[in-house]
Amino acid sequence: DIKGTLSFKDAFNVVRLWCADGLKNVRFSGGEPTLYNGLEELVSYCKLKGVERIAVSTNGSADWSKYKSLLQAGVNDFTISLDSCCSSVGDKMAGGINGSCQRVVETIKRLSALTYTTVGCVINGDNLFSCVDTVLFADSLGVSDIRVIPSAQFNKLLSVMNKIPAN
Repeated sequence: DIKGTLSFKDAFNVVRLWCADGLKNVRFSGGEPTLYNGLEELVSYCKLKGVERIAVSTNGSADWSKYKSLLQAGVNDFTISLDSCCSSVGDKMAGGINGSCQRVVETIKRLSALTYTTVGCVINGDNLFSCVDTVLFADSLGVSDIRVIPSAQFNKLLSVMNKIPAN
């Protein structure tokens, strides 16, 4: 397992206790949950025990087979980071890997057609002036919800957001 993460046994015990106490909503997040061995088993257990909302927060860069597996296991809510509509800025913000932004966009499109999908746009100095375009782009992908989140280090007023049309 990744250093600092719960063992599967410990994670399962936590989920088991929550479910026994009537858990209705759960979100798997922190780091990149799609890298966690056993995520599908935790999701399946939650579904089996009647958890109504099973969510995963992800960067959206895993192989499509991972998301398909999570959907089949019971995930019905995804949140994916999309920090730019421009692939060069998006690639930079996604770790500097060329093409990563396009992969994320394709994941968002596919998931949006199948389940509730939220896009989170983290705003900083690199993407402030393109954030309106990013929100409009995210909307064009068919997402259910868009969240605009100023980064912790970027505490400027987001007055540029006034340019987003009301509809």
